[in-house]
Amino acid sequence: VTIRPFNVYGPGQVGEGAIHHFVVRAIKNEPLIIHGEGDQIRSWCYIDDMVDGILLCLETEKAIGEVFNIGNPRGTITVLELAEKVIQLASSSSQIVHVPKNYVDVELRIPSIDKARELLGFEPKVDLNEGIGRTIEWYKRKLLGT
Repeated sequence: VTIRPFNVYGPGQVGEGAIHHFVVRAIKNEPLIIHGEGDQIRSWCYIDDMVDGILLCLETEKAIGEVFNIGNPRGTITVLELAEKVIQLASSSSQIVHVPKNYVDVELRIPSIDKARELLGFEPKVDLNEGIGRTIEWYKRKLLGT
């Protein structure tokens, strides 16, 4: 089975990733940095939904030899809208700062999960607001001890 994950986020995330950076900076009331206008479109998949998709791939005999996109097309938003949402959900005073984008980026990244729905019964359950809220709370506990 081959799994193509799409923009996974959630508690415990480390390293790169827009949600990781935005949430950590919003909790600290630091500026959220956006490269370019922030009009890149992404679909965000909460870690619990990704794990469910992986387990379905491992447990479903029809999955053998297949390739599946695992993500959440309902979690689709621009990078700018994502930054605004994180600030709102974190009750942050952070400002959004745009800096020049000096690299080529994929402008649109939305998974088609039709095959995973049909063969695996996969359906993402965690909407973007809920997932970001859970992520913010986890980072607050980790960073602030609250």
